Amino acid sequence: MSPQCKFIVSFILLCLFISTHSQDEESYRRYSPWSTSSKEEFNCTIWRPLQGEWYSREANEDRVTNIDASSMTGRGVCKSWRTNYGGEYQFIFIERPGDEESCHYCVNLFVRTVNIIEKKESGCVQLPKGTERTFDNICREMDNRGTQQLVTMFSESYTPINCRSSIEGVFQFTYQYRFVSTGICTVPEQRIHSCQNIGSQFLISNQKFNVTYKKCDGMEWTKDAVVEYSCLGDWFVGKNHFFAVANTKESRKDEKFRCFLKNRDDDYFLGQSITPECNQIKTVEQAPIRMQLTPVRQVTVEPGCLLPENFTGAWVNTANIDADVVINSTHIVETWHPDVGRWRKAIYICKEQRDSRYIMARLTVDGCQVDYQCFDFVPRHHNIIRFRKGTVFAKNDFHTVCSWVQFPNDEAWKYDVMIKKDPVPVRCPVAGAFEFKQEGDMLFKTRVIKGITKNPRHDVWGRTGQFSCRKNISRMAVCDTDQKEITIDETYCWSVDQLGRPIDIYSDVDYRMQCVGYWKENLKSYLITYDQLDAFTKYRCWVYQRSDLNKMLMSMSVGPFCDLAQDVDSKDWQQGAVVSLKLDENEREFDRCPMYFNDGEDPWTVEENFIKVFDFNNLNGGNCLLPKFVIFISLLLVGQQII
Repeated sequence: MSPQCKFIVSFILLCLFISTHSQDEESYRRYSPWSTSSKEEFNCTIWRPLQGEWYSREANEDRVTNIDASSMTGRGVCKSWRTNYGGEYQFIFIERPGDEESCHYCVNLFVRTVNIIEKKESGCVQLPKGTERTFDNICREMDNRGTQQLVTMFSESYTPINCRSSIEGVFQFTYQYRFVSTGICTVPEQRIHSCQNIGSQFLISNQKFNVTYKKCDGMEWTKDAVVEYSCLGDWFVGKNHFFAVANTKESRKDEKFRCFLKNRDDDYFLGQSITPECNQIKTVEQAPIRMQLTPVRQVTVEPGCLLPENFTGAWVNTANIDADVVINSTHIVETWHPDVGRWRKAIYICKEQRDSRYIMARLTVDGCQVDYQCFDFVPRHHNIIRFRKGTVFAKNDFHTVCSWVQFPNDEAWKYDVMIKKDPVPVRCPVAGAFEFKQEGDMLFKTRVIKGITKNPRHDVWGRTGQFSCRKNISRMAVCDTDQKEITIDETYCWSVDQLGRPIDIYSDVDYRMQCVGYWKENLKSYLITYDQLDAFTKYRCWVYQRSDLNKMLMSMSVGPFCDLAQDVDSKDWQQGAVVSLKLDENEREFDRCPMYFNDGEDPWTVEENFIKVFDFNNLNGGNCLLPKFVIFISLLLVGQQII
């Protein structure tokens, strides 16, 4: 048989094996019960990564456990095992093979890293003669005791692991020994330094980090010290992020190994154990040693260019979880709140500018190094800055970093958008009174913003109590003088009185949105609106289009940015939209709501709708000769026409 045929046959057999062992979640834990005590029928081989010498601290005593292919120190010979295929193994050990009344032990081993396993075990279990020896019978005691402690076991011959997943960055910290004092040691020079040495030929340099302690006045238990730790790996238990370390300068085992804990929701607080036991730290707040971290940047970068003057201010970056952005003449400071962690900050410093491209030095989140990234800005219009970022580089070279090929050049792409944090409304590109039909995941609904009306309305159409409507419509209107606000009323009374005037003049609209910017990109017209009462996001992006002389199509996005796939008829999450509207002009005689449309081709031209009020009060003054002269000429011309 050829090598290719052997590979194909082996692959098919492997697939069959996997399929038979992965039917459903229940089958993962369904194993054939064993009831034999014959050593010749023992079916147990301990997994290779679990084998070796392991150090642990149990009952305030140092203990070294040796695990080989078939036995475990102090527990006897492995008789059977099972796993949940999630890093958890359960073993049954028998103290004296061949003796039915011998002690049985149920041992759970949790594989955390290649250097760390955790153990939970039962005591000696002796079953009466004739009782079936099954996992349920032997491990029942351990399963019923919810108080079994996890014991952390450290590999005697550990292999350091890259520290990036455990802790990364440069931090100034304060710390508190909760078992000694309630005082907090605060010295600005205290540092945790854990940075990757990029390109280093010595891998060990990326597998260690340093902690610099300083003595605090009035705290005798503090001292000046520098501790170097090797990383042994990290793991998660729910939201708790554990990582284990080994002190490289310590020979005593009970002082060598330590555990750290941080929480995903607030990872700038750190808990540390004072013994080689991870079960000491249930939460960060209750840890024996508690640290509060503050990220610092150890490198100072001098600016070399200036950003556009109209960029200065506070912005919201819709491309990065609505990050808060503060821009001055030389710096861009971006702060965002990710799903995992408390907050992150990146600082960009302008280094060089050519045409619309700016090379920016980036002080990274962790503060370890300075990167260089190119920004391509579109000139600001309204309350909008459009931009895109290039690839990050480690060197400061404009021709390399800001080469056009470094920007994402997919078949379809669009600029990212920053919106002014306190926007000034602009004239809406769509104006008029429209009746609309809507469809989508989240439709506009009737809302009583200020509560129910205090007094019943007057009688209309001969009915008592609240007025009645002969026709209700869904209405979208931009009718204010400046045409800067969109109003949406899901149930609007369209009826009029005997004079043709609207009868529903007291109801409040359901939604009010201010237009803050619009533009045209990729043959699509985009609009950004601002709604102070929107609980999900104050900013919404719309795609709009004029489909006929008096018809419009609009689609509103889920969040403050429009997806690349969103179009005017998008209505659900698949295109990043929540609702689409089909608008038909519906202006009555007394609405005074003229229709207006701007496709956003030129957003830099100021489009405002002003009403000019002429003041003729100065005609009575004696100093204004020009109006009198104009009136005299007008009368003269009228007299000539009469003649």
